[in-house]
Amino acid sequence: MEVWYMEKLLNNNEAAEILGISPYSLRGKVSRREIKFIKFGRRVLFRKEDLMELIERCTIEPRPRRAAK
Repeated sequence: MEVWYMEKLLNNNEAAEILGISPYSLRGKVSRREIKFIKFGRRVLFRKEDLMELIERCTIEPRPRRAAK
């Protein structure tokens, strides 16, 4: 018998808290398909892994500083 482990899926409020945005803003991102989500009937859920991937993609690295003249 195979045992499947399913990570906890996050609801809109939990995902918004992780991203540091309002639940309303997150719903907008979902409707514009700017973020990965899972839809079970009317429920919209998120994987924490997908949220971390989004944060990583949106992270901007600093430019190297130029030497002073």
